[in-house]
Amino acid sequence: MIAPRIDSRQAKLAGRAAEQIVADVIELGWPVGQVLGSEAELLERYGVSRAVLREAVRLVEHQRVARMRRGTGGGLVIDEPDIDAVIGPAIIYLLRVDATLDQIFDTRILLEELAAELASQRAGESDLALLRRTLEREAAGEVPDYRLLHSHVAALTANPVLELFVETFARVSNFYFADRAALPESVVRDVCRAHDAIAKAILTNNPGLARERMRRHLGAEADFIRAQPDTVQRLDPAVALAGSLGDKRGEALARQLFTEIISSGAAPGNFVGSETALMDKHQASRAVVREAIRILEYHQIALTRRGPGGGLFVAEPDSTALAEIIAIYLRRRGVKLRHISDLRTGLELAVTERAAEQLRAAPAAELEAMAADLTQALRAESELGFALAFSRGEDFHSVLGGLTGNPALQLLHRVTMRLGWQFFSQLATANPRVNAISEPAAIEPAHRDITEALRAGDAELAVMRMRAHMNATASPPT
Repeated sequence: MIAPRIDSRQAKLAGRAAEQIVADVIELGWPVGQVLGSEAELLERYGVSRAVLREAVRLVEHQRVARMRRGTGGGLVIDEPDIDAVIGPAIIYLLRVDATLDQIFDTRILLEELAAELASQRAGESDLALLRRTLEREAAGEVPDYRLLHSHVAALTANPVLELFVETFARVSNFYFADRAALPESVVRDVCRAHDAIAKAILTNNPGLARERMRRHLGAEADFIRAQPDTVQRLDPAVALAGSLGDKRGEALARQLFTEIISSGAAPGNFVGSETALMDKHQASRAVVREAIRILEYHQIALTRRGPGGGLFVAEPDSTALAEIIAIYLRRRGVKLRHISDLRTGLELAVTERAAEQLRAAPAAELEAMAADLTQALRAESELGFALAFSRGEDFHSVLGGLTGNPALQLLHRVTMRLGWQFFSQLATANPRVNAISEPAAIEPAHRDITEALRAGDAELAVMRMRAHMNATASPPT
């Protein structure tokens, strides 16, 4: 069984072939360990040259979708993507947009508040033993990582999207604070007490209390980390990127080039080098340089221009590659639209609240520009349609996310919307009732009303209207 051909005319041939490989793996049910085909079979199936196929294979290896096995019985073997395949691209993007520790923690607190709330609604008798045992081990000093309880709480939500994002932002925050092993005894006791209180709220099915205790606990953790002498507000590329792009020669060169781009402060459009110059500078073969360039292009770190004056240039930051890797990871874990919906309302309310705060604090000229951005988003949706406006990042929700002033939150918001849009589009095609809730008549008035409240400086009204909008456009459970 092979998936229908993907029409991706804008992508390069290797990218199109890689997309088709991923689609075929999903269509087959992701049978880890199964050989998708030998090189000869794949050349015939995808109708590309050997060079293009090998570049596509390197991309799916980079995504942990499949790996090439040599020798007798070899071929492209279906692999198991793990969270490390997401962490690396997340770090890359956060470095590109210069996300700070405060912004990471703001986003993490939002996620873990929601996880605690959902966990308290879904926890049952079978979950008592695991949480109690974790608390006992913490009290006895047997837990090497005090984020274990946070992972258990995320798992109790039975939501692979929340589990992934909680783990991702918890691990990314590690890079800002170098010495977690040297926690004072008093801090360890405080953590144990906080975890015990959170667990009790969850196990007594008290969502409001669980949410509040999680917020206070992570707020205290953030305060402690900020006060440490080794803490940094911005990531060190050399530390954060260690191993994040893989260990092959092309991946290692891509990591080195990216570190140089970040460390030099290169802006979008700046020249990185020609293929020949990069080969000479890094003493690398043409094949290795091309593999490195393809990885940089895949992550929208750099792009290649052909012809005279061409070469490798720094690109604008873009979350598309990260969203694609997250979608691959989550599809492997059976994500459904309802899992995305769990996160959607809380995320949109938080985005609305933070955008309102930014508007309230902005000087008059900046305030007018931000309000104009929202008005332009309404116009784009009306003139282009929601799908095209979203694909360009010009729709109301994307622009609202950009007004939060938090690139980490904006990333989470954009990726969640992209995932939701993928599932929603499939559902709407088959279900006219679902399609009806995305009609302009149902959407445009709500977006206009929220914009009016934001322009008037009424944060409470804007949040209230966003909640009503989310309820009105909620998709049927799937």
